[in-house]
Amino acid sequence: MLNCLPLAESETYSAACPDCPGGRLGVLREIIGKTKHECSFETAQVAGRAFVPSNWLERHSFGLVRRGVLIRQRLDETGAAIAVDAAGPGCMFPIDPVRHAGESVACDYAATDLIVCLCPARVVEDVLGESTTVGRDLLALQAAALDRVERLAQARGASTTRRRVASLLVALCDTLSPPRTRDRLPPGLQQRDMAKLLGIRHESFCRALRELENDGAIAREPSGIAIVDRALL
Repeated sequence: MLNCLPLAESETYSAACPDCPGGRLGVLREIIGKTKHECSFETAQVAGRAFVPSNWLERHSFGLVRRGVLIRQRLDETGAAIAVDAAGPGCMFPIDPVRHAGESVACDYAATDLIVCLCPARVVEDVLGESTTVGRDLLALQAAALDRVERLAQARGASTTRRRVASLLVALCDTLSPPRTRDRLPPGLQQRDMAKLLGIRHESFCRALRELENDGAIAREPSGIAIVDRALL
């Protein structure tokens, strides 16, 4: 079994793109390379509030968010979309054909203007047989993605709406920009997006957010929602 370092313990490196998520995280050096010509990833852009293209599913196995926030959704038995994940800069997200059997990757959407780096499936298949380092890096990225989704699920399961909202804000600040944690959410992430992640009405989310603001736990500013006092959340 491969042992993987937590992302926070990986050594960063310089890549062709200054905002390369792999370089910032210190992972996948062998398939990113030092120049754009050497990089195996393909860059894609999605405008804010738009659904992601369904053709992502055709040739790619996973992606890394370079800029913006991606909201990943599932369809329930009635066909309604349920938000289950928010991936920000540096976050890995799987592109799983089984997950989308009978539906489409296009139920995921960009909460803000989005730039992602997509890894072709053939690259993963070729390199895993040759490099244990890439395998370890992928395990670390998958572990971080799973932890992120579990944190959001725990927030959804909190006992009251206020606790759900408070737990969500902390989870997003801790997981949206790995390996760093922050105390401020990106301004483009709307309250309706966060309400979807909790599975509650937009009005209920706003009411709980107002209570937290009145208590001095958070502040709503033009640059985004900021956590003022984590002890109050």
